[in-house]
Amino acid sequence: MRTRQRILTASLTAAVALSSAAFLFTHPAVSATQPAVSAAPAGDTPDGSALVRTALDRIGGKAWREIKSFESIAEISAAMGDARIEYQFIAPNAHRLVQTMPGGRGVMELGSVGGTAWMGEPGQARAVDPRMAEELAGGGDLQTLVHTIDARFEKFETLAKTVVDGREAWRVAMSPKAGPAVDPSTAQKWTLILDASNGTILGVDIPAPPGGAGGANEGGQAIRFAGWNAVELPHDAKIPEPKIPEPKLPEPKTPEPKLSETEIADAKTPSLGTILAFRTATVEAGGAKTTLTYKKVAVNTLAKDAIRVPAKIEPAPGAQ
Repeated sequence: MRTRQRILTASLTAAVALSSAAFLFTHPAVSATQPAVSAAPAGDTPDGSALVRTALDRIGGKAWREIKSFESIAEISAAMGDARIEYQFIAPNAHRLVQTMPGGRGVMELGSVGGTAWMGEPGQARAVDPRMAEELAGGGDLQTLVHTIDARFEKFETLAKTVVDGREAWRVAMSPKAGPAVDPSTAQKWTLILDASNGTILGVDIPAPPGGAGGANEGGQAIRFAGWNAVELPHDAKIPEPKIPEPKLPEPKTPEPKLSETEIADAKTPSLGTILAFRTATVEAGGAKTTLTYKKVAVNTLAKDAIRVPAKIEPAPGAQ
């Protein structure tokens, strides 16, 4: 069984429930419904890598790569109950992810500081492979995944146009890079969905893991993002003044079209140095829908020692 690959795929989707044994998110084993795709006219297909660079620059680009810390808090609503995910990162290599079980049935923590990594309920930490812990902690936060797409994926290829919530979008295929939890020879391509008019990242489609191993995450998943806004900063931080041009709208007809607040916000282009984050994410698989609502997304607000190794860590099962 490709345990590590299943763990990475599960964590990157940031779905709802954690398994206490493997820290896995679970979804019904049914493929996610894919939107209709229309082929782009010959010669009109933009370069996939260029589309991704534009999309990442729009939400932070270089500014994101230079952050000293990051934290997010998301409340999760799903059929199996409500939950909560907290993720923290402190440069260069400290990660901590805490999730309440649906319905408040316990808390699981996964962390890594330097070469020490642990997982378990608070006060019951067990040692785990630091490489796996870093992959899982960093990928378990959807905000981090989206902002580091270029570091985690490669071979970006523009496929065709689709329509997402009435907005034309490009579908861009991307291949996971090799890592502790990824075997590139068997890893399947994911699909990034980008607004065709302004490069807003609208979502990502994740295929079912190869091999038909069964169990959690056997079916593909569709994740959609909305409500892009600037992240929170320290009170004394100098916030760059964004230069926001008026969104380009189609020629008005009678009656004049009305845009939602989300569409207007997404149409604005932030200035260099502004970091954006989505405030809502929905995960659909097999007819089940999970909603993540972000209550906090902040950069450079954590103290250097905010993530600490537990005083006691039990050896991993089977360790000598």
